[in-house]
Amino acid sequence: MRSSPLVGSALVLAAGVAAYATFIEPRWLQVVRRRIHIRRLPRSLEGLRIGLLSDLHAADGRSVSVARRAAELVMAEAPDVIAITGDFAEDEGGLRNVLGALDPLRAPLGVWAVPGNHDHTVGIETWRQLVHRAVAVHDLTNRFELVEHRGARICLGGVDDLYRGRPRLTLPPPEERDLTLLLAHTPDLAERCRRAFDAVDLVLSGHTHGGQVRLPFLPAPVNTARHRDLYENGLRRRPWTQVYTSRGIGTTGVPFRFFARPEVTLLTLTAERRPAR
Repeated sequence: MRSSPLVGSALVLAAGVAAYATFIEPRWLQVVRRRIHIRRLPRSLEGLRIGLLSDLHAADGRSVSVARRAAELVMAEAPDVIAITGDFAEDEGGLRNVLGALDPLRAPLGVWAVPGNHDHTVGIETWRQLVHRAVAVHDLTNRFELVEHRGARICLGGVDDLYRGRPRLTLPPPEERDLTLLLAHTPDLAERCRRAFDAVDLVLSGHTHGGQVRLPFLPAPVNTARHRDLYENGLRRRPWTQVYTSRGIGTTGVPFRFFARPEVTLLTLTAERRPAR
């Protein structure tokens, strides 16, 4: 029996989609530029630029060319500060390789990182040791740094992974900081910083991969966030803070991306609201 043209076309289409999702989209980095309104942002911090990388998922024997290209793209945006929100690698060899690929990263206010659940699986003590030796990246797990910039006090805080680590939100009193940025691998962590004295202006996160494999115009069929209705990718405003969830760079589980391109993020802070349409 001869196959119908429809069956043949469907097979060709399926093969094309599989090839695209395997070889093209995972390497097709997108630079996402987003302006974020911060209420009471000091005038001197108008236009502050944040570079965000997440979920690199490097593995030994796997090329880190995408991570290297992501580092080049974020540096081309000239951010004031760079945040890396976890899941650096799938194994120790991948962690060493990806930290080498990130060596060129530099920013006036530093390059800061927290671990993700996969970094705990690889070995969190190994992660800490290798990050400590890294040229560019500084560990911000369960601590904060106060940085003065243009006469304003910026608090850069970070927490351990929500699922595999022991996150402890440690921040100075709100009156001692003019802007607070919090690095947390999982966006769900935002649901734990509702207290008035936390006063977090923006949470930077990843973990979800934007679904990694999805259909256009539909919610991701798989979402690793606990609050799936809230956090998938992009900006989410909550009454007490805002959360930006990156789609990340790498893949996990399956080596595919479909309608969830890997993302290099540049966030620009502003006190000016968008004009009403």
